[in-house]
Amino acid sequence: MKTLTWEQAAEWSNGVGLSATVERSVQEYPANNGQRETVCRIATYIYFPDENPALRISLPLRNLSHQIAYLANALLPYSDSAEFQPCLIWMTDWGIGGDLSERVAKSLTESFRSFRGESKPLIDTPGHLFDETEVVDAQALLSIAIMSGWDCYVIPKHAEYYAFTNHHDYLQVVSGSLATHQRFTELLESSGMLPNADSAG
Repeated sequence: MKTLTWEQAAEWSNGVGLSATVERSVQEYPANNGQRETVCRIATYIYFPDENPALRISLPLRNLSHQIAYLANALLPYSDSAEFQPCLIWMTDWGIGGDLSERVAKSLTESFRSFRGESKPLIDTPGHLFDETEVVDAQALLSIAIMSGWDCYVIPKHAEYYAFTNHHDYLQVVSGSLATHQRFTELLESSGMLPNADSAG
């Protein structure tokens, strides 16, 4: 695993064919002690340059707690017929949940990162680049992000799709082709995570 800064993660994403930008802003707020508190906000924007809304799958994550590891695995770029491809897992927002859940999520993430040699804070290096041999590591980190309700992107090097988990408890998978979109639709329907169109209603 290699960690990337915000700008490095955006550069890597742009290099595989997505459009990714990072915007930093500094704002000051009055603090309780009469001083002013400075807060740095970081916003990310990631999408296909010619993104087609019809090739987007959205589903709620609220009732999938027992399927988190399976879902994380399904979002990674490999299958029974294809080996794992390098991918970026980019955490873009966290700290939104309550103190009790956030401290567990931060502890798990810090332990995961430090065990793999990363000592910098997550805020400095939120991108995690995994190579062909690190599928289980990628699945584990993505599972932590989903379980914790953190905003997180999965961006494969082949850029046939990208996925985004959000603190509002939903997942989006955006495909670059109809074939990839159909593959994810069938995969998520067969696992019971996405209602089958034939059985809906």
